[in-house]
Amino acid sequence: MLFIPTLTLLLVGSRQRYAITSPQLHRLYSNDGRQNPRPTSALYLSNPNNDVTAELSYRHVQIEDMSRCYEIESSSYPEDEAATLEKLIYRQQHAGEYFICVTKPQDDHIIGFICSTRCSEFTEESMSEHDANGSILAIHSVVVDEKYRRQGVASAMLKEYLTQMISFSSLVASTGTNGFSRILLLAKS
Repeated sequence: MLFIPTLTLLLVGSRQRYAITSPQLHRLYSNDGRQNPRPTSALYLSNPNNDVTAELSYRHVQIEDMSRCYEIESSSYPEDEAATLEKLIYRQQHAGEYFICVTKPQDDHIIGFICSTRCSEFTEESMSEHDANGSILAIHSVVVDEKYRRQGVASAMLKEYLTQMISFSSLVASTGTNGFSRILLLAKS
């Protein structure tokens, strides 16, 4: 049986909570776990005909990518909300399997990234550390270089990230170790 975690989007300020539940996520997959070519759920986030998003590559972030990731992070969030370079390095070193970047394949130039850590409860304090056995995957950053914003890159990146994370959690759970049961994203409204 394919294990599919629940995704919850929390919008700070509006106190609205949206949950994309396992059955909705399951629509993205066929019975044998392969992705359906034309999903109809809320996770079909990007326009597949968009030239920019059709040309993207995804990979795990390496330590040598940290300065570029910090540059994008610090230009995407207010100073008091952006992760420090030290926090990004911590996440890459301790939760690297949950730190994915998007690049232009011609030059491998990072144009955005998503990073997460696992935790047992969703609090600011618990999200500052990575609990490798935590049941929650907490998404800290979904950021895109300003030059590539409003072109569907973040949506395509999030769709790819969720696809990879759901597959990864299912694989981890199938080995007898703890996969995560929920993916949470904290966002300002």
